[in-house]
Amino acid sequence: MTREQHDVSSLIDDVLCRALARGASDVHFDPTDADLLIRVRVDGQLLDFERVPARLGPNLIARLKVLGSLLTYRMDIPQEGGLAWRPRPSDDSAPADTGRDAAPLDEVTDLRVATFPTIRGERAVVRVFTRQSGLQSLAALGLPPEQVAMLRAAVQQPSGLLVFTGPAGSGKSTTMYALIRDLLARYPERSIVTLEDPVEQRVDRVTQVQIQPHGELSYERCLRSLLRQDIQVLLIGEIRDARTAAVTVDAALTGHLILTTVHSSDPAQTVLRLLEMGVPAYQLVSTLALVCAQRLLRRRCPACPDAAAADCQRCLGAGYAGRTAIAQIVPMTDDLRPVILSHPSAGQLRALMARQSATLAERAEEVVRAGITTADEVGRVLGAVAGT
Repeated sequence: MTREQHDVSSLIDDVLCRALARGASDVHFDPTDADLLIRVRVDGQLLDFERVPARLGPNLIARLKVLGSLLTYRMDIPQEGGLAWRPRPSDDSAPADTGRDAAPLDEVTDLRVATFPTIRGERAVVRVFTRQSGLQSLAALGLPPEQVAMLRAAVQQPSGLLVFTGPAGSGKSTTMYALIRDLLARYPERSIVTLEDPVEQRVDRVTQVQIQPHGELSYERCLRSLLRQDIQVLLIGEIRDARTAAVTVDAALTGHLILTTVHSSDPAQTVLRLLEMGVPAYQLVSTLALVCAQRLLRRRCPACPDAAAADCQRCLGAGYAGRTAIAQIVPMTDDLRPVILSHPSAGQLRALMARQSATLAERAEEVVRAGITTADEVGRVLGAVAGT
């Protein structure tokens, strides 16, 4: 290895170590006209982290491609790869007390490397996936005790469909993983399988399958085969199409407990989305146990509660450190079933659900009143929803 190669390798290690110590979920390497801009996503916000001389940019991207087992000579196509990476922290990359869920620096971390060609050269994004020691417990999500109890009661049922919804980065997968771990702690004899694209967190005593959506290992094919594998609980990363929706509901009908996600804004839209995918209403009301719509709000920094301090080591001047979940959890009830069977409008369904459970906006108001977050943060995350 030449001196320059050694320097590039050390720089990559240093950047990743410091990013992980800050609790980054993603690290961006963006070429500009003047340099390579490195940014990190912390608590859902993309922050400038470091600038590297432009001449080193291609070498840094090439090093990331080597780590991810990508083709270094192909710079004209998008590529994706993964690696199990053991940090080699420097003296200034020790974890700070940030209040965030920083990846441990003394164990292997799963990373996903994705590159993409641009007019200024290749850009790369490194995604951080948490292993066992970094997983959150159900109680640590920030949900109120009554909602935690509702989720626990639902996941302890022998069969049914639990659907989690929200935009990307709203904590859906984290909540499902927390439920799975909580279930295993109470019922270690349960047979649990996950189907994911990609596998985001490794969990002991759980069989985890990486889907190949453009290959032979599709969601639909895996689902049909797994029903003959004597499983009791199945976590499905996402219902993306009508065929996956049909097989998922069939699995719930045949005595399996299913946890999955759907991209929609609230519980009402989730139900309508499943109906639009072709799930018969009578099957949906027979299998759906609950819908959980979730968002993540940044917590106010406890070290500088009155105003963000530029020199605050906990929040780095952002005024926030860590995040808390808010959710609207709507269980299937006798009042809800006939309404769904009548194929209601979104407004009708939303109004009924709001009478049954607190909305996201109402939950957000509660955490603002408790001093956990701010009205500005609620407006940033919920937008117009906060005013409904």
